[in-house]
Amino acid sequence: MRKQFKKLNVVVVSAHPDDICCCGGTANKYAQQGHHVVQLSVTLGETVRRPGPEQEKIKHLRKREGDAICGILGVESCYLDVPCNKIIPTMDMKMRLVNELRRLKANVILFPTPWDVHADHRNLSWTMRDVTYYAGHIGIAGDYPPCGLQAAAMYDIEIGYNEMHPPDFVVDVTHTAETNFKAIMCKERARVFGQDAGRAFRDDLQAWTRFWGMRHGVKYAEAWWYSYGSMAMMDPCRKRNMLEAAPALQRKLPADRVAF
Repeated sequence: MRKQFKKLNVVVVSAHPDDICCCGGTANKYAQQGHHVVQLSVTLGETVRRPGPEQEKIKHLRKREGDAICGILGVESCYLDVPCNKIIPTMDMKMRLVNELRRLKANVILFPTPWDVHADHRNLSWTMRDVTYYAGHIGIAGDYPPCGLQAAAMYDIEIGYNEMHPPDFVVDVTHTAETNFKAIMCKERARVFGQDAGRAFRDDLQAWTRFWGMRHGVKYAEAWWYSYGSMAMMDPCRKRNMLEAAPALQRKLPADRVAF
């Protein structure tokens, strides 16, 4: 009998409406496999403009940008509308995220790395370490019941500026990367950043995914890091990293070769 498919609720937690592009190949791959994928953008990224009327106007453009990117990637979009560059790891901020993740019944949570040079990305990452613990905890009261969290992982955003860290694992996105590159170049994003900036971002991301693909024998791959924010996820993470035997010791070497 064929094993029944289990549909997952995958939530990409981002600081800004276009951050999902940095893991869009994986997000699109989840969606193509039939899972329900949502980008939860904590802010509308209005500080790409000067304070005042320009920021209020750009909020609407950035929401349209986020909706367009998510539409191309085949994922749903939603927003918390926290002021941009004001993500601070307070208990109030954590519980807003906990309640939203519980409302979305998140099974898989994806969020930025803590070494990011952007304050919003970095602070969101530190906030999420507690959120992944609280979201599934039966002893933490909230507006919704705890969600059945199965996995959480982190994606890198400011790849041109961040220090390079070896990933814990990579995802083959050879068949979904082009869709992600198309999302980056959508006209709604160009209205915010311009076509030239879009091309530069796409080219950087293409080089990044090609690099990790080359290292693992595929055309394109996205790098990921485990999050250890929840005790419930410690065992699955440890099991993935555990080898039953050292592979190098199982190879038979020719008589004239010496193993080091």
